[in-house]
Amino acid sequence: MSKLLEPLRIKEFRRFWFSGAISVFGDHLTFVAMPWLVLKLTGDPLAMGMVIAIAAIPRAFFMLFGGALSDRWSPRLVMLASNLLRFLLVGTLAGLTYLEAIDLPLIFVIAFLFGLADAFLFPAAGAMPPRLLEKEQLAAGNSLLQGTFQLTVVFGPMAGGLLIAALGDTGIDGRGLTDRVALATVFALDAMTFLVSLWLLFTIRERFIPEVPVHGSFAGSILEGLRWAWRDGPIRTFMLLSAGLSLVFRGPFMVGVPALANEHLAEGAAGYGIILSALGVGSIVGAIIAGSRKPLPYHWLGKLLLIDFMIFGAIMLLMAQVQVLVVISGAVLVAGVLDGYVIVFLTTWLQQHVPAERLGRVMSVVMFVGQGLFPISAAAAGALAGWDLLFMLMLGGTLAIAMSLFGLAIRQVRRLGFD
Repeated sequence: MSKLLEPLRIKEFRRFWFSGAISVFGDHLTFVAMPWLVLKLTGDPLAMGMVIAIAAIPRAFFMLFGGALSDRWSPRLVMLASNLLRFLLVGTLAGLTYLEAIDLPLIFVIAFLFGLADAFLFPAAGAMPPRLLEKEQLAAGNSLLQGTFQLTVVFGPMAGGLLIAALGDTGIDGRGLTDRVALATVFALDAMTFLVSLWLLFTIRERFIPEVPVHGSFAGSILEGLRWAWRDGPIRTFMLLSAGLSLVFRGPFMVGVPALANEHLAEGAAGYGIILSALGVGSIVGAIIAGSRKPLPYHWLGKLLLIDFMIFGAIMLLMAQVQVLVVISGAVLVAGVLDGYVIVFLTTWLQQHVPAERLGRVMSVVMFVGQGLFPISAAAAGALAGWDLLFMLMLGGTLAIAMSLFGLAIRQVRRLGFD
């Protein structure tokens, strides 16, 4: 445990850690409130899938620019700019919702801009720990980040769901938006967390700045990151695997859980929050295990990723058959343990494997490939859910299991390209 907590002795990392934790807590309030807002406005899972897809398009497309800017400029400064934009967007959403001036086109615009801010934030956040910690401290640091962020997943969705449930039925008659005050309150709380995060990021100074500067044109530096990632065998194999599984799994799961809570669970928004919280609890346990124990050999990473996706595919099949909150939450909690372990394992490997001067760009390439097909997946899942939600969950779960088993049968894939 002392090894796990060692990075917190470093002031700069401690501030980065808390800045991310408070921001992610607010994000998970909005992750509950946004789908609920769309469902209450329209009653249509397709509309919710479209919102998720609209946010995912700029998040995927501009992520390469975010990674290049982090290497050329500074991850900390990129995160400051991104969080400022996110604060303005969520604050606007809170005000429009409270004033009864929100509608679906405005949500589309806000979702697009939020996805644009995320595109720059995510690779910058992934490139930041090596600038604050020694190389041997990265596993513990990533474990703390992942574990603490998942702790916010436990309380964020739960708080958001309970707030909506407690303050509901105060909205607009005739439009289906019956949770106006509750939703506006949740969005406003998220905006406040961004202010705290901004102040903490402003006070951080990077300890380890790469000695090799980034030269050449902006487009050239992006292409160099793409070439480096593709030429690296394990990273190339991981990207191909991630792209395929993202297409068949992420959209159905992200659309299916809130839609299932809205249509089939008596607990409604609170049930949706509890499911996300269960995932957070499991991920915390997995992250702690990853940070406090000796890591497995890297060739295990592919097998663990495939098993992780296969388990979540099985959970989607379970949700289609059993609409009982305690059963679904229990299954998600168990799956979250492996998921939390894999995330820390993968992040630490990338940070140690990729040269510091290329880390932002390579991280952005990896994230881009994983999320590039997500808008298609989310839109298709929303359309299928609007026709038959339970069929959509069955189809997504079956495809995720089939692809995972196929990958496990191929040595190159299950070993992730490691010899």
